[in-house]
Amino acid sequence: MIDEKIEEYKKKILVSDYDQTFYLNDEDIEKNKIAVEKFRSKGNIFIIATGNCYYDIKKKGNKYNIKYDYLIINHGGSILNEKDEIIYNFPIENTIINEIRKELEIYIPNIKAHLEKSTYGTSTNKYFCSKQKLSRLDFNNKDLTKVNIKLDSTEMADKIKGIINNKYSNFVNCYKVSKNVIEIISKQIDKSKAIKLLANYYNLDSKAIYTIGDGYSDIEMVKNFMGYTMKNSVEELKHVAKKEFESVSELIKEIM
Repeated sequence: MIDEKIEEYKKKILVSDYDQTFYLNDEDIEKNKIAVEKFRSKGNIFIIATGNCYYDIKKKGNKYNIKYDYLIINHGGSILNEKDEIIYNFPIENTIINEIRKELEIYIPNIKAHLEKSTYGTSTNKYFCSKQKLSRLDFNNKDLTKVNIKLDSTEMADKIKGIINNKYSNFVNCYKVSKNVIEIISKQIDKSKAIKLLANYYNLDSKAIYTIGDGYSDIEMVKNFMGYTMKNSVEELKHVAKKEFESVSELIKEIM
């Protein structure tokens, strides 16, 4: 249940990516947590928007005892409240998942055997899928919200990303999340669209919403709101950001 709206005109929303943004190292994240606590104590809203699946982000969040008001996972595929209840979910169309699977079998040798596995990171498997709060699923599952594919090289990652975005651009977005890893989500959603869903509830315009990130899936949310970037971000993100920061805590001090 979304909290009662209080003093809407005073509220601000801060949305932060996690890896290489909210978390750089153990010392930095402690400073960020203190800054977020002060930010939220003023009635403001803090959201983590990550490409991580629920399993991975909760493992990290539990380790550092991170507090948030909402959690956006799988680049927007699912949105959870502070109790980790799913309030929005955007699966990829099942027919499109099947088509993408066939596409992968054409371009990547032996992928058919790999796609039947569900243990990510082993020598025999470099693929996994997510569904709501579930992860490490295979392609046989229905209503998947994200597909993660680890390729053998950055060149192959670029090639597969290009093929998927060119051929299935009406249905999915494919992001490159590291040199040789791509992730696929529904075209219905991205981090920016997920933020808009939450912001509409609080009647906030874009000037009350602050975003910060470092990767390709952060570009839209940085471009569409009061967007900032980390100094170590991809160049494409720096081109649309208003300013670069060394730490999320620095941004919070500025907007407060």
